[in-house]
Amino acid sequence: MTLFDRIIHFWNQPILFLQSRRDKWLFILFINVYSAIFLLFFQPFGVNNYDPTHQIRSELLMGVGVFFLANMLVMCIYEFAIVPFVFRSKTRYVFAFNMLCLLLVLSTSTYLTYNYVGNFHDWSWKSYLGFIRDIGLMSSIPMVLLLLFLQQRQARREVAHLQRHVAQQEKPTDIRCLSAANGKDKLYIAEDKLLVLEAQDNYVAIYYREKDLVKRSLLRSSLKRLEEQLNGSALLRCHRSYLLHPMQIEKISGNAHQLQIRMKGLDKTIPVSRQYIAAITGPLDTRHI
Repeated sequence: MTLFDRIIHFWNQPILFLQSRRDKWLFILFINVYSAIFLLFFQPFGVNNYDPTHQIRSELLMGVGVFFLANMLVMCIYEFAIVPFVFRSKTRYVFAFNMLCLLLVLSTSTYLTYNYVGNFHDWSWKSYLGFIRDIGLMSSIPMVLLLLFLQQRQARREVAHLQRHVAQQEKPTDIRCLSAANGKDKLYIAEDKLLVLEAQDNYVAIYYREKDLVKRSLLRSSLKRLEEQLNGSALLRCHRSYLLHPMQIEKISGNAHQLQIRMKGLDKTIPVSRQYIAAITGPLDTRHI
């Protein structure tokens, strides 16, 4: 897999957090509370130019309160009325574009509110671009912090879900750990969920079942190295580039010299080398051939 393919694969992965109403409300409140506190105590961008002492007076509190309420309203409309219809895809690149649009919306909202309160005394393209820069930078800090928190929370939830799923099984499922060559990247997967391992240059594509979907993960490793990690499992080698789980086979076609295998839920055929035909067909019902 080339560097370009890996980049495309990364950006096409789904974002699972910030999808519930609870997460959206947390997102909206955190950004606006952070921004209000930041403006009150640091008073950047000349928000308190009228007061050379830069104290927190009632006028400043009222002004920050107006911006707080205006941006709260704008973010609620954006998150609950616009995002579900405009940004339906959950991929990373769509999510990143969504966040950039949100920063632009917040900058525009703050600029319009500022000019409305100030009788449009600073109504110019130069001022507007300055607001995009300043508000975008200020809002990006709490946005990144909260997104990192939500991502870590989602990861912990997925691990906890997997642990509960395993604990609820009448017969505990054999969980396998497949690790990349660097020893850092790892995939924990139930053996009976594995479908196919396919060698792809310096990577191995791992196809597995999750609920009713077939998913694919990549690990930088050789197929032989992962085969050694799966020693004692039910997976069989059928080709120099493939390992498969015999219980996930849907159909075998061909003859004793050339076989093709279809796996359950996988839209591709798996070739069987002649030297592995006996190993594959031995434990299976030959009526499928």
